[in-house]
Amino acid sequence: MQTAMKQHDVVILGGGPAGSTVATLMASQGFDAVVVEKEHFPRFHIGESLLPASVTIFERLGVHQPIRDAFIRKPGGKWLYGEKEVPGEFSQSDTKATFKQNPYSYLVERSTFDKILIDRSIEVGADVRFGTEVTELITDNGRVTGVRCHDDQGQNYELHARLVVDASGLRSVIPSKLRIRHLTEPHRMGIYAQYTAKPTRDDVKAGWFIGQMFYDGWTWLLRLPGDRFSVGTVMTVDRFKKSGLSPAAMLDRLVKENPLLNEGMTIDRERISDVMVTGNMGNSSERLAGDGWVAVGDAAYFIDPCYSSGVHLAMKSAEMVADQVMAAPKHKAVELSLFTRYQKEMRRHEKTVHNMVDAFYIASRNTSVQKMVTSCQGGYFSRKFVTFVGGDFQKNASYVSRVRVYSKITAKLFGNDATRSAENHPEYLHPVAQADQPIAATGKPTEDRSMAAISLTD
Repeated sequence: MQTAMKQHDVVILGGGPAGSTVATLMASQGFDAVVVEKEHFPRFHIGESLLPASVTIFERLGVHQPIRDAFIRKPGGKWLYGEKEVPGEFSQSDTKATFKQNPYSYLVERSTFDKILIDRSIEVGADVRFGTEVTELITDNGRVTGVRCHDDQGQNYELHARLVVDASGLRSVIPSKLRIRHLTEPHRMGIYAQYTAKPTRDDVKAGWFIGQMFYDGWTWLLRLPGDRFSVGTVMTVDRFKKSGLSPAAMLDRLVKENPLLNEGMTIDRERISDVMVTGNMGNSSERLAGDGWVAVGDAAYFIDPCYSSGVHLAMKSAEMVADQVMAAPKHKAVELSLFTRYQKEMRRHEKTVHNMVDAFYIASRNTSVQKMVTSCQGGYFSRKFVTFVGGDFQKNASYVSRVRVYSKITAKLFGNDATRSAENHPEYLHPVAQADQPIAATGKPTEDRSMAAISLTD
């Protein structure tokens, strides 16, 4: 049993990409790092599409080669606006892109990907404790000094540290316990599963992430190793409730009628996993750090998975925190002031990604904005877009802000032509189809064994 008074350098809550990044960087430099992870790895997780800006972090952690060996190389992402395509090929970024020398990323199976990362943490000396849950924060005069834990062997013990890093994903242990974690509007949810089939589109075969818009929502299709696919949709909770469908029936309907999902896989497709759900994905914490603690990755905030930013922001934020702690005086409590710059940079990231996500959903609700976006392909617009979606969020804040403003103005002036297709109608996926815009039937619902509160990213 852990001695109550031993003080570690850092206790990390969560062994996903954020937690393992902190653990590997610090343990490899001789710091005493303990990871407390509720699950046993490998375990299922959503968030398979990665960004090229993460590749330099893979190199630094010493995990790029096993990632390269295990997964499908991803040359870019592509959005379908009806029949129009908006491609973002990573090799077509602007000259200032940080990933100019490695214009690619990977489509990964998170169970394997996350295990590669945490195994590296163990290899360099981190103390990783699977099957262990945090039950309580330990505080001293308002400062978090450790955590009380319960493991699946029935043991209860305490861990004390100079710093507690919350990398617990959407559970966001510390902000939730401190009641500074809040849902953000509008409330969106994800529904997803794995299928077995063969790809029919050339871009899917080539490893592209492909997404398709519908009114105020979208679907995705991406390849996994072994003739498997990650298939899913994101929509508002309100839209899902109005449909009257179960999660499995909703996904079944979209696979049957959505052009991307229906035509991107062979007709002999078969669902090979439970249908899973993440409800109320948008979250943000009032503070990202406090006395004795700091939040990284989804535990800090989560916006939306539409630009696959979650894993990259998780690992980047973890890298920033690890570097700042390692540069601080050893054997002393980590002061809150150390994270002033970190919090400012993370808030700028949050605002920029939020602006781009807002512009994305404005486009999903307005055919006029879709036309504007598809007509602006090539040249400056495309290069800046590729640089942003490759992971360089902060450098493109002003560009993203302009895109959002132009989208709002265009939407206000020209609006949405709901007669173009059923998918452009505000009541798409509602149970009663419009007389002039028939919507395909769903067929019989499939079995639904949903799992709530699974993060789409970290």
